Amino acid sequence: MNRRRIMDIQGKVAVVTGSGSGIGKAIALSLAKEGADVVLADINEAGMKEVSEEIIKLGRKTLSVKTDVAKLESIQNLFDQTLAEMGKVDILVNNAGVHMSGPFNKVTLDDWKWMMDINVWSVIYGVHVFLPYFLEKGAGHIVNTASIAGQVGVLDAAVPYTTTKFAVVGFSESLALFLNKKGIGVTVICPGVVETNIGKGSRRIKAEDGLDEAREKLYASFSENPQSRPQRPFQVISARDVGNMAANAIKENKFLVITHE
Repeated sequence: MNRRRIMDIQGKVAVVTGSGSGIGKAIALSLAKEGADVVLADINEAGMKEVSEEIIKLGRKTLSVKTDVAKLESIQNLFDQTLAEMGKVDILVNNAGVHMSGPFNKVTLDDWKWMMDINVWSVIYGVHVFLPYFLEKGAGHIVNTASIAGQVGVLDAAVPYTTTKFAVVGFSESLALFLNKKGIGVTVICPGVVETNIGKGSRRIKAEDGLDEAREKLYASFSENPQSRPQRPFQVISARDVGNMAANAIKENKFLVITHE
């Protein structure tokens, strides 16, 4: 899908949303280790402060911008502050996301809007705001974080989440085709089960059949006894692994990253 192109990350400026924790943090640190200066975007200011301190220790510049990715004006502010403080931007990582689980028949339209705003519209907003700049200079790379749930419906209790991640994969594929000969790379990352705190930003709809209790016991067993963890694609990997995969995909201009192949 993509033209063969190698990007040297050294000296580049990367913007990473959802970078106060989890996969976003791991991607930000991996890019900093490769020599990039990193703009952190999150609503979690305490988390960004910790990540920025780690980036500074790596000898790279960093900027933290409190960002609500569900609002276009907040993404525009992120872009404006990036150019004002860093002078340029070379890499955009649309990583921020949330999860929801529970019986499909109990999902409200408000739940759907919440999921779509953060998991889908934030990606569209990011590309809408940053892409004209990339097109003008004829270079750049866009990374969108989806999920293995964007490849196959893996959980019957996560229909809204699966829907949003399929949307991100389809959006990314069409975007890559559009940008294929314009010098701008596109990567979509589809993680399986990764050790993150995404659950803290999730909504869980109460089940009547004991599903919630069973799920809690299952995940608790993974933490207490790693050997009991299921095999791929449900084997639990670290966010650091995903961060390294993302950095390599940017360097190699690789479109699809499935973490549990």
